[in-house]
Amino acid sequence: MMDKVRRILGLGAPKTGNKLVISVEKLERRVALLENGRLEEYNVERNTSRNIVGSVYKGKVKNIEMGLKAMFVDIGFEKNAFLHFWDAIPAALDSGIEEIDRPKGRQPKKRITAKDIPNIYPVGSDVIVQVTKGPIGTKGPRVTTNLSFAGRYLVFMPYSDRSGISRKIEDPKERDRLRKILRSLEIPEGVGVIIRTVGEGQRARYFVRDLSMLVEQWERVEELIKNEPAPCRVFEEPDLVERTVRDFLTEDIDEVVCDDRNGIDRMNAMVGQISRRARSTGRFG
Repeated sequence: MMDKVRRILGLGAPKTGNKLVISVEKLERRVALLENGRLEEYNVERNTSRNIVGSVYKGKVKNIEMGLKAMFVDIGFEKNAFLHFWDAIPAALDSGIEEIDRPKGRQPKKRITAKDIPNIYPVGSDVIVQVTKGPIGTKGPRVTTNLSFAGRYLVFMPYSDRSGISRKIEDPKERDRLRKILRSLEIPEGVGVIIRTVGEGQRARYFVRDLSMLVEQWERVEELIKNEPAPCRVFEEPDLVERTVRDFLTEDIDEVVCDDRNGIDRMNAMVGQISRRARSTGRFG
């Protein structure tokens, strides 16, 4: 299997070091992550099966099923999206995140229960949702009102006032440093952020820059929400190339190989936003 993947991607004999190999064709994109010549990740994304998970829509509530404790939302697909009442309640942070108290002075949000959902989102009302599971067979996509946007080092949650740090960062001193950084960030009112695992060891200015980009991104989404009629898409999850830069292109990567000029330009632009130094010293081929 590894030899076949290597032939597809045009790789020669295994070499030491960590490498990202990106192949971009008209109908699909392929990404391989190699660690010291060993294939660790291999992903393919085709235009005909583009993943909509993570995309955000302005939808309209079509009907409410009290027996299912759910509502069906028109987001522009053939089948209406399924929104369970529990997925419309502001979510707590999961067990993989340590919640961090932020500076006082913020107004606590009113507690919402499942009983409140039909009144908050009556039939015919608009609702902003994010896809958590794509359509399967005759079933439409599953969605939530708990929006989250992944940056390089942070996850931005515009409808949450809770913030935290990934528990995968285990060093006590580092966790203490990151707590101080998180508490010092100028996070907008009513917004939560999570420091991702890749944030370990990063300087404070990288988090400030990441937050700024995420706030700007959310402002563009808000503008679409305000001006576009439902149903419509207001945010599309980045494609495989951009997700690869966001999630895998760290200081541990020694080389990036890409066979598409446009793909290289896009990666350079993203890396430049993340770190000017990384852009000037990056190895793109």
